[in-house]
Amino acid sequence: MASGRPRPQAPPATAAPAALPRPALPQIPARAHARRLEVADGQGGWRPFYVKGMNLGASLPGRYPSEFPDRATYDGWLREMAEAGINTVRVYTIHPPAFYEALRAYNLHARKPLWLIHGVWAELPPRSDFQDPAWLLAWHREMQEVVEVLHGRARIPLRPGHSAGTYGADVSPWTLAIILGREWESSAVMAFNGQHPGTSDWAGRFVTLRDGHAMERFLAQSMDHFLALEWDQFHAQRPMAFTNWPTLDPLFHPTEATEREEHALRQKLGLGAEPLTDAPDDEDAVSLDLEKFDGTADLKAGLFASYHAYPYYPDFMNLDPGYAQARDHLGPSSYAGYLADLVRHHARHPVLIAEFGVPSSRIVAHWQAQGLTHGGQNEREQGEQDARLQRNIYEAGCAGGVLFAWIDEWFKKNWLTQPFERPADRKPFWYNAMDAEENYGLIAYRPGARGPAIQIDGRAGDWARVPVYLQGGGLTLKVLADEGWLHLGLFVQGPVDFSKQAFLVGIDTVDARRGDHRLPWTRDLRSDAGLEFAILFQGAGRTGVFVDAPYAIPEYRPQPRQRYRSLVNEEGRFVMPTAKSNHPRIGRDGTRFPGHSTEIGWLRQGTQDRAEAAFDSRAEWQVGLASDGQGFLEARIPWTLLQVTDPSSRTVLDDPEEKSPGPMGTAVTPGFRFVLAALDADKPLWEGQGTVRRTLPPTLQGRIPLPPRFTWPTWNQPTYHRFRKQSFTIYQKALADTPDEPRLPR
Repeated sequence: MASGRPRPQAPPATAAPAALPRPALPQIPARAHARRLEVADGQGGWRPFYVKGMNLGASLPGRYPSEFPDRATYDGWLREMAEAGINTVRVYTIHPPAFYEALRAYNLHARKPLWLIHGVWAELPPRSDFQDPAWLLAWHREMQEVVEVLHGRARIPLRPGHSAGTYGADVSPWTLAIILGREWESSAVMAFNGQHPGTSDWAGRFVTLRDGHAMERFLAQSMDHFLALEWDQFHAQRPMAFTNWPTLDPLFHPTEATEREEHALRQKLGLGAEPLTDAPDDEDAVSLDLEKFDGTADLKAGLFASYHAYPYYPDFMNLDPGYAQARDHLGPSSYAGYLADLVRHHARHPVLIAEFGVPSSRIVAHWQAQGLTHGGQNEREQGEQDARLQRNIYEAGCAGGVLFAWIDEWFKKNWLTQPFERPADRKPFWYNAMDAEENYGLIAYRPGARGPAIQIDGRAGDWARVPVYLQGGGLTLKVLADEGWLHLGLFVQGPVDFSKQAFLVGIDTVDARRGDHRLPWTRDLRSDAGLEFAILFQGAGRTGVFVDAPYAIPEYRPQPRQRYRSLVNEEGRFVMPTAKSNHPRIGRDGTRFPGHSTEIGWLRQGTQDRAEAAFDSRAEWQVGLASDGQGFLEARIPWTLLQVTDPSSRTVLDDPEEKSPGPMGTAVTPGFRFVLAALDADKPLWEGQGTVRRTLPPTLQGRIPLPPRFTWPTWNQPTYHRFRKQSFTIYQKALADTPDEPRLPR
């Protein structure tokens, strides 16, 4: 099993760059001025610059965050970004030397350069103490290394979780700005402010602060420290910001009660309340306000506000009634209303939306009333919504927008699916179509070295090489597993006619003894293999994955007092899995807001053939005719929907002996078993019962005998291929339609 600790790259065996004298003339390639960003025009003047940015994560499938790609990959990505109309690349941390070499090489020959926004990464300090000496030393060392990397004067030693090597490519002429830090948790900010209560003014060489709390003083000091490092060593400066997000914005949101406020309101209304947590991450309890910050006469490049702002979270963005009144070119837009409020507050500084976007994942991780949900989009919808958000950002008067993200990264985790991705250190080895966080990219990486193992398109040709799993009585079932899905191919005599027939595939994922030994929606059909799942094929809107009731995870939210395991039963009660994307809320004025849950087991009919006009990236099943005239249907089931927590090691959700300390125990499955039933049915089976015509294996005395075990090879290195999503071209057009100069705030 691979270790979860990232493996840093070894530095090349070259000498460190020699020290150079400090340049006599200052280098200030960009500045924050008059609520916008400007770049030097090369003739002593400035021109307004609208950031059409792209956030670059760089982890390919099978790799951890600090295992970066090679130079050729970076070269290709930069060329493609420029082709898409991107003018700025943002990175969160130091990449290997190959990235900076590729950027410099591209810019030396490009008609329009790609600008760089560079981050200084940080983990949270112990005890949320941002003055912890050891943590502060590492924080300042990270700043020093970023400064030296940008100017091509760094040699970074091997260190776990970090890039390393000799950095000789000077990219400072094209470095637009610096953004310090990360999305700080509100609990950490509150804890640090509690350690150092009160507010005060602070003044440094480059940055000043008025009436700032402890965290704001820390950020002012950090920006001042970075500015001093680069100015003293390289006589250079560029606009500065710290990472912020709506959770810590300086606005007041009446609908966003804190945990304590909501706890008190629930008790007052007699609704019951969960116990209070020690350090809640409240979404509107504390703020970081750049309007308190200013520059001294020595700060020539200026400051700007940087926000990660998505349209679906936090809840106040879509619950606040004022935002709901806002409109954009397509109709009601709470996001446009929020952006207008945010820009209005920052009367003295430009506002950059340094992260925004929607993913092309299978299910909704957070619901949004205007359709701008956290997941649930196909590739076309992703592109259209990204384009809409980009236009909202421009029309709000922001300094630019930086889309998240360039590529889909398999190691990423989302709060809804993360509990079901175990072992966590093997997550980079498989693709989860259910996980919103994995699917933000305009560039997709998907299982299969030369393309998909099975393309869902209603054509049976790619099934020819797949061995038969079960066959007889005019029925054939084939099964194939890859890094993203379990694929099913079903062949029957004559065309499939869902007005008269249905097909039921039962799956035993744990062991033959446990699970449900009665098939659902039949009169009394038993199975020697205990089933955890039943997949019903009965046409559009009637095809889906159902889970045996004792094995179900209500609303996809693990409960601490419930242990998830397969149980022996003969109830035949299979239920549609659901996911709760939004909890019910109570606003500060007592207004109650309902939650939101979604049925997630329904499978979407369509074609995965990109050459067809009806192409749908979220298609999961289709019907057709095989070359011999047989009726044919095929489907792909995402592993997480079958409660497989890691297909690369054949690990499933199960804890029969209660060995796990929590509810989410896992076990390695010896393999799956499948049973197939063809039924006569003229209405949805969940409304009644169908008449069983044939089964595989054939029924003996009212029972389906034990079928053979299907297993698949484990792997430690996935296969994958890449392609541009439909969203690439759509967003490319949106950027071409966006002016190169910002629109001044109203």
